[in-house]
Amino acid sequence: MKSLSKLSYPYIVWMFILVVLPTLLIFILSITNIEIFNIGSFSFTFDSFDYLNSPVVIEAVKNSIRLSFYTTVICLVIGYPVAYYFANMKSKNRQLYIALIIVPVWSNMLLRIIAWEKLFYPNSILNMFGISFDLIGTDTAILVGMVSMYLPFMILPIYSVLEKMDKSLIEASRDLGANTFNTFFRIILPLSLSGVLSGVLMTLLPSMTAFALPERLSGGKTLLIGNIIEDYFMKTGNVNAGSLISIILMLVITFLFIGLLKFDKEGDSLL
Repeated sequence: MKSLSKLSYPYIVWMFILVVLPTLLIFILSITNIEIFNIGSFSFTFDSFDYLNSPVVIEAVKNSIRLSFYTTVICLVIGYPVAYYFANMKSKNRQLYIALIIVPVWSNMLLRIIAWEKLFYPNSILNMFGISFDLIGTDTAILVGMVSMYLPFMILPIYSVLEKMDKSLIEASRDLGANTFNTFFRIILPLSLSGVLSGVLMTLLPSMTAFALPERLSGGKTLLIGNIIEDYFMKTGNVNAGSLISIILMLVITFLFIGLLKFDKEGDSLL
């Protein structure tokens, strides 16, 4: 086993280069006045925290929370029944159907976003069927795009937990006289909460930090926190404020993930 442990060294090196060093650089940028392309004398400062009170940042945070909440709720309402249906499916093609859910995730996300964008303009291929949308610049366009992007991340963790559930517990519940309603809310739902929580986090976090999707589908009218970070890094050059917001998001994601690990100690819902 000790000899095999040496095989992990390249992985550790790459993790250090690609994860630890960039994170350390972002942290340094967030508490200094250093410019990323002009490394000279610098001093520690907390001026970047002033940008957290900016009306643009506050509005972006509100938009992120609102749209990511709606997206997560819609994905949960759609995803749980779908996961439950597949978990109890007797067909031998069940794995094929699950694969069809995963396949869109393998395609380039930007291409899928652009596809939705083209459909949401008044002039699109849908005109052939007498259908026309004018949704670009609306929250509806963003929600439809987010739900289509992140719905598989809600379905798969829930399906994983439901599929592994001990079916004898459900049979025992019915043998003791519980109806379908009581069996679901007293047995199935509580035992699947780890998958629900995992699905919620895997949907909530990326939808809250999205930037390409709202940029394209809102026509730049609706800013999320991801758009603010992108603007600070790519447009205004305020990498210090952008780094601070990125660090805060990383901390939030880390704490949520730790909470998930404590809730789901066996890792059944983590794919």
